[in-house]
Amino acid sequence: MRSLGRNIVLAVVLGVVVYAVLAVYADVGQLGVELGRYAWWTFAAALGLAFSNYLIRFVKWELYRRQLAIALGLGESFGVFLAGFVMSVTPAKLGEVLKSFLLKERRGVPIATSAPIVLAERLTDLIALIVLAAVGALSFRQGALVLAGGALLVGLIAVVVGVRSVSEWTARRLGRLPLLRRRAESVAELFRSAYRLCRAPNLPLPVLLSAAGWCCEAVAMWLIVNGFPGVSADFGTVLFIYSLSTVAGALAMMPGGLGVTDGGMAGMLVLLLATVRPGVASAATILVRLATLWFAVVVGLAALAALRASPPRPYGQADSSTEIDNR
Repeated sequence: MRSLGRNIVLAVVLGVVVYAVLAVYADVGQLGVELGRYAWWTFAAALGLAFSNYLIRFVKWELYRRQLAIALGLGESFGVFLAGFVMSVTPAKLGEVLKSFLLKERRGVPIATSAPIVLAERLTDLIALIVLAAVGALSFRQGALVLAGGALLVGLIAVVVGVRSVSEWTARRLGRLPLLRRRAESVAELFRSAYRLCRAPNLPLPVLLSAAGWCCEAVAMWLIVNGFPGVSADFGTVLFIYSLSTVAGALAMMPGGLGVTDGGMAGMLVLLLATVRPGVASAATILVRLATLWFAVVVGLAALAALRASPPRPYGQADSSTEIDNR
């Protein structure tokens, strides 16, 4: 919690640098011209679609919370879920483990009990985004090949995490690496936690929810890009661009994917869409990131403030009106 403000400030500074580079790439004057002609109602719609993503993924959070029998009122659970978005600007969003600290602080839930949910969320998000990128690739001539590659990668992840023998073997192998040897038990515990929530029978529904949620943000990007005069972008290509750049930003372990996701979006918009000018690519990328990444941070700050204003309760004690039976 002490480092929360520092992390946000550092991310804002990095974001300003990234967006300044995009502005220079597009020519600052031309960027202003493009924004002046932009249909701003599409940005408002994008904010609504981004929040729809949060609502859909909250259902996934609830599935995992019930599976681990963490007693919590529905309203408070929603607040904790949204508060985690404050840490969207951490590498691979792993800072969302803040949700575990909030559960410990407010209800005394051991961090080891709830932390696996964050891992399962990130894993199912990764699988869903790979699937969406593969589906979006069908817009291209070699799309079927990309789709097959994406399916193979998703299958590999599912086997490594969801098959006990393979999961344990992978954990042992990784634990023998020089960089991880001292943390072999932590690696093993990580894989055990992933297996508990992401076994093959438990994987399809969370992945489907993740895909539906992230698809909402892909639609948001599609609306924003087509909000510029003279631009005609097909949804399949935008879905591919959004999903692939988001995955790249997460794998690069940059805070919020800053630089990698933004550069990937702007570059692919120009490369893959003939009607998108450099000025439009930069302006659209900045607007997309405001509507997704930075809007999430603002929502998270509001939720965190609301939680701080309400008194915590002991573990297992929930409001009678919102108690959820986890048996």
